[in-house]
Amino acid sequence: MPMLRLSMRSLWVCLVALWVVVPAEAQTAEDLWRSMVEFGFTGASGNTSFSILSGGFSVNRLERERFELDLSAKIRWGKSDGEVIANDIQGTIKFDWSPQADFSPFVYATASRDVIRNLDGKFVTGGGVKWTLLRWDSESKLSFSLAGIVDHENFRLMPDSPEQETVTVDRWSTRVKFDHTFGSGATFQHITFWQPRVSDFSDYIVSVENSLSSQLHSNLSLVINHSYIHDEIPPPGAVSVDQRFAIVLRVSL
Repeated sequence: MPMLRLSMRSLWVCLVALWVVVPAEAQTAEDLWRSMVEFGFTGASGNTSFSILSGGFSVNRLERERFELDLSAKIRWGKSDGEVIANDIQGTIKFDWSPQADFSPFVYATASRDVIRNLDGKFVTGGGVKWTLLRWDSESKLSFSLAGIVDHENFRLMPDSPEQETVTVDRWSTRVKFDHTFGSGATFQHITFWQPRVSDFSDYIVSVENSLSSQLHSNLSLVINHSYIHDEIPPPGAVSVDQRFAIVLRVSL
């Protein structure tokens, strides 16, 4: 557990540092970096009272001939009739060498926490190769990637229990990704992950995410997102399947 805390702390320090430094550099190299923030809110009062807040930021390198560097963080919090129904946060760093080539190696690291699923900490790191299968001009792209990852989890044995357990699992990670840009400037993205345990393929995680973005202004977009996650062996007290819907505004800085 101390190693997980150190890993997560290190990742967040890197994210915060880059969030401060990269935009400053972008002022002198506007064509090299792009930063974006997004936020969404859903709420009601009366017969039913609830509120869900979501937000995040990302920093991306625009010049992708030599390498691709993406950093992002997302947070979600919600309450319904006095009970917390959402409380999770995630940060990711990804580095892809020569992304325009048909074959390109990459490494990445993700740190997350999800109180509702009794997951106090999750740190995933790994690397692999991406194969771009098809390109249709500059509008569409289909790619497949294979990676080896280490999945380190720290979870509570029961909700509101101080007892914790730490598990480290080696997994394969396969990903199919499809991107399409419409003539109007709107974009669609589909990502599917399948991550089985190396020693036991019956222990797997499947995640599917679809997002549609429509440009409202030169630096303002409306994003509709749906994600589906199936964890065959979830943390104790959590169910296997999670689905999430979100509508957020994204601002390019």
